Amino acid sequence: MTQTGNQLKLDKLSPRQLMSLDACTRCGECQKWCPIYTLNSEEDVTPRAKIKYLKKMLKGESNGLFGLFGRKPGPEAVARFTKSLYECSCCNQCHFVCPARLDTVDLWENTREAMYEAGMGPLPEQKTYCENLKRDGNPFKKEQAHKADWVETGLAKGTLTEKPELLTDNLAPVLLFLGCTASYDEKINMVSQHAANIMNHAGVRFGILGPEENCCYGKLRRIGDPEFREKAAGNIDQINHLGIETLVTACSGCYKTFKNDYARIGKQNYQIYHLAEYIDLLHRQGKIRFEIPLEGTITYHDPCLLGRHNGIYDAPRRIIDAIPGLELVEMDRSRQYSRCCGVGGGLKMANHDLQEEASVYRIKEAEATGAELLTTPCPTCYSGLAGGLAKAKSPLKMYHLAELAARSMGIN
Repeated sequence: MTQTGNQLKLDKLSPRQLMSLDACTRCGECQKWCPIYTLNSEEDVTPRAKIKYLKKMLKGESNGLFGLFGRKPGPEAVARFTKSLYECSCCNQCHFVCPARLDTVDLWENTREAMYEAGMGPLPEQKTYCENLKRDGNPFKKEQAHKADWVETGLAKGTLTEKPELLTDNLAPVLLFLGCTASYDEKINMVSQHAANIMNHAGVRFGILGPEENCCYGKLRRIGDPEFREKAAGNIDQINHLGIETLVTACSGCYKTFKNDYARIGKQNYQIYHLAEYIDLLHRQGKIRFEIPLEGTITYHDPCLLGRHNGIYDAPRRIIDAIPGLELVEMDRSRQYSRCCGVGGGLKMANHDLQEEASVYRIKEAEATGAELLTTPCPTCYSGLAGGLAKAKSPLKMYHLAELAARSMGIN
């Protein structure tokens, strides 16, 4: 995998990103806040160390930014840099605490793409993940025909109040884009049912794509697979041709991919909402009401891709505040300082044990609030935190935010 004879392509990094490497003062602020450094205390994983290694890598390239006089990095240096670059959840915390406000996540993701094309990355498990995702169209290695199985399951159990229409059969202004986790994962696909029930209850004219819903392929971008652009362009074209006005996605990863990454590739002819935003909007418009009390103290986990990456902090909290009986208590690290659960950025594939440690750490922070309940609006965070709950044998009860909304509406 590590081929030191290959060269990093500098065109993957913008001139601004290349200049920003010298803006790092090595002050160590990122080290204090990095969720991965907290767990393993290895300097290599810190943003300042990654920048130091990246500069050394570039200095060693004959066509690099720093001229013709550097030596090529040896296999050990490349291996250390690769490990540090990919054992990172790209949570974006370093950006918010950096005095120079370096745009670290874009830097990591662009560097990963350069590493991928140079044959220096990603880690083997991540490479296999990308290959499987491109082959199967989803990370669960399941057939596309089964992506809407949650519909029949919900109808049979009585947990889905009405069968959603396929947009390909009956055009509607709103597309409910569930994403792979909320579609395929049997432990989490209740999120899809809650979302559909809420929208039906509100009288929203919406549809789903079912087997025609492709993966957003955001993980390809996170890991650096250059085929992401082609996959993204195909999705943009497909959804634009639907003629929808609004896309609502239940997944924070899908939301970032549509909102941030696709916007750089092509024009999207529709508004994009995360499900938490959309539920909050329906409530503020008076289309839904939270009337049934749900008693208890609750704490909220800000998903990185929803919070730090896209600034959505208030909408989920307004939903919690509007549900009678719930008392919100914040964790010490919340909003832009929320600690990552570790699932994002390809870390789970690179080092599952490290990801699980990150989730357990976050569970302990939730327990420290004295809350009885924990909620998050992200299916992926929900999955990671559920593993942390089990590992820590925590007494906390966790609910997806859409389930709390649905329960208070008297739907489920």
